[in-house]
Amino acid sequence: MLQPTAIFVERDMRRQPSLLKTTMVAETAPIPADQGPPANYLDLYGLSKPPFGGPPDSATYILFNSHRRVIEALIDHVVSGSGLIVLQGEDGIGKTETLRAAAASVAAESELRTVIVSRPPNGRITLMQLVSALQGRPGAEQTSADDAIAQFLAPPRRALLLDDVDLMPEDCVRLLIALTQRIADQSNGPALVATSSIDLTTAPERPDLAEFAALVRNTLRLPPLAPFEVQQYIERSLWISGGTTRRLITTDAMKLLIARSGGVPAAISRLMEAVLMAGFARGDSMITAKTVAAATGPTAAPRPHRQPVGLSGTAAHAMQIVAIGLFVLGTSVFLYRGLTGRPDRPSSAVPEPRAAAPPAPVIVRPQPASQPTETLPPELMTALMKRGDQAVGLGDIAAARLLYQRAADAGSAPASTALAKTFDPNYAAPGQTPDPARAAEWYSKALALGDPHAGDLLKKLEGR
Repeated sequence: MLQPTAIFVERDMRRQPSLLKTTMVAETAPIPADQGPPANYLDLYGLSKPPFGGPPDSATYILFNSHRRVIEALIDHVVSGSGLIVLQGEDGIGKTETLRAAAASVAAESELRTVIVSRPPNGRITLMQLVSALQGRPGAEQTSADDAIAQFLAPPRRALLLDDVDLMPEDCVRLLIALTQRIADQSNGPALVATSSIDLTTAPERPDLAEFAALVRNTLRLPPLAPFEVQQYIERSLWISGGTTRRLITTDAMKLLIARSGGVPAAISRLMEAVLMAGFARGDSMITAKTVAAATGPTAAPRPHRQPVGLSGTAAHAMQIVAIGLFVLGTSVFLYRGLTGRPDRPSSAVPEPRAAAPPAPVIVRPQPASQPTETLPPELMTALMKRGDQAVGLGDIAAARLLYQRAADAGSAPASTALAKTFDPNYAAPGQTPDPARAAEWYSKALALGDPHAGDLLKKLEGR
């Protein structure tokens, strides 16, 4: 009975010390501290950066099949074409990204130099900037427009890519008209590509644009993305930011996002940013159809066609035949009497004059304040305001505006006032660009929704 016990103890005494040391390290591993509630939707959904709404770059550009033929035609014109073509599409469809992708492809495959002229953010390009771009020397001394055109047309051959030509001032457009006319006189002149969000031929208030449009040799149009491309755009954007659609968006929510996006990349980004904000405000661990509805509002279902009550299908069809017959008969009688000139009454019968009816009194009723197109649950309105205040405290004014506007559109007077303050110069944070016109607009809406404090803030704004 004692021998097995002695053997067991002896084996235990011979245990390697390294094993004991390893066990001790495992037992003393630090326990991760509680990180607390998520501060924004990046923390909630495990994203490294905002996937939507950021400045576009080469890493986020996707060549969709819907745009492939357009960009191939652009590259072909830039490399071997001459004269002016226009790339047209609605705002946010991707004209700027397509233009830059074409320029990058040309630079990678040939030695042709491309000059891109883009307007500054929230601004307009000036004639001096356009002349400097044609000279190829930004910041150079100002020269005449004719000298700048001559320098651009001098060898070696170059291509000029103009973004948002419809937003350029008239003096810039006049210079481009003179340049295009000079190119038309050359056998192998440079290529010009201009983007526009409008049809340049239908701008009666801008005769310079109509004259510029008369020199266009071809117009390329960017179509909206196909449904599967919308999903590809969302998946790619989330993947770059460290997320996946399988973990973040349910199937029914994705179908709803595709249906409401319109196929415009900029609209998709705005929609997704609003949906992620709504999910954070609601505390949704995944984006569902309810999250999308909270961010965009429910869609009205089409009303079904109903048969008249009390009539079967056969009876209703018979009533339609009778109604058509009476209509035809009445029309025939009317035409007959009109052509023969026979009155309905004997000519001797003179109708007695009727006393004129007194005019109905005009009742002027005060117009009520515009009602919100959608109402939100009180707890969601409170959550939106709370998250908006937190975003303001963190300095994220763009996120705060999205949250405030969502609640303001649903009829919240405090949210309208808070949104107006983000544009008010009296409350603008350092480095923030105020917008007094939009501040006044939201103060007025808050006042109509019942916030009397908004009136004082509006007077203070107007007194600046």
